Amino acid sequence: MRADVVAQARRMLEVLDALMPGAVDRLHGDALDELDTWSEVQVLVVPDTATRTRCSVAGGYVHSTHPPTLTVTESLSRRRQQFTALHELGHHLQKTHGAPALAVRRQRADNDEFEDAACDMFASLVLIPDAMLPSRPDGRSPSAADVVALFDRTQASRAACCVRMAEMLGTHGVVAVLDATGIVSFAAAHGEIYPPARGSSQADTPLVRSALRRRANAQVDATHLRYRTGSTSDQLYGDAAWSGEYLIIVAVLDRPGWKAFAPPRAGSGRFVSTSIDCEVCDDRFIPVDRCSRCRSPRCPTGHCACTFAADRQCGGCFLTLHPSRFPGPGARLCKDCAE
Repeated sequence: MRADVVAQARRMLEVLDALMPGAVDRLHGDALDELDTWSEVQVLVVPDTATRTRCSVAGGYVHSTHPPTLTVTESLSRRRQQFTALHELGHHLQKTHGAPALAVRRQRADNDEFEDAACDMFASLVLIPDAMLPSRPDGRSPSAADVVALFDRTQASRAACCVRMAEMLGTHGVVAVLDATGIVSFAAAHGEIYPPARGSSQADTPLVRSALRRRANAQVDATHLRYRTGSTSDQLYGDAAWSGEYLIIVAVLDRPGWKAFAPPRAGSGRFVSTSIDCEVCDDRFIPVDRCSRCRSPRCPTGHCACTFAADRQCGGCFLTLHPSRFPGPGARLCKDCAE
């Protein structure tokens, strides 16, 4: 799906340039200032608790307002706010304009994942055009220091740098930003390795444990990614470098740019089946079945991530809520805000 994501992001750039010539260059200069001049969308800075939890960034897209609203979490840095605003603009373009919307609908599975990944790529392409990327003629993966260097010489966020550098991985792998305790702030993947979720901890993985313990850059020949279920990825070659108070990691299956020879070790991952709570019926269950469409675990009653397709975001508090929390089908405000 990676090639499709890049193609979709570039399609979005073409649509935007046709609609508003010169807008891409202006967004590259300062996305928030440029978006403040638009009548097609509005940007709203909201508290951390008011943003979506299923998006890859700390923001949200509210299509029911006039004009539609791009929400951005107030605690983010200015660079990260710009990345988030552009990500949410990507949702707007894919939901309201023909060619991008059709490309999303043509995805037979993982529509939401595809759309979200295309938003990340779109934001990164705006902030870091191709000409700003370092050359890697040998096809080997960049190091964590390469990601830090890209951040230092551009005005892009670390998240944007991760997305662009993940494109340059010569193999399956992940580029991620962690906070000073090893919690994932953002992660971008390439190939068939899943990125760890935002908010998950990597502190007990060999690479991150070494970097945190010594508070220094680290390299290891055997590390892994840990997922919230307790499962782990295959064994990976890992490189970590500090960027201010954040830790950048690059973990790849093979072809790391910092080693001369590194054969892959596929099949070394560990899957852990753990009981989880259904957010609809509140029952705890051990997942044995996954939805063929969204690939999320399905509870015995049949609930999965598709169940939340009807969830709506309140135009007052900007929380994503179940339809039962609204006075009626067409209500813009939830019951609490409508009082």
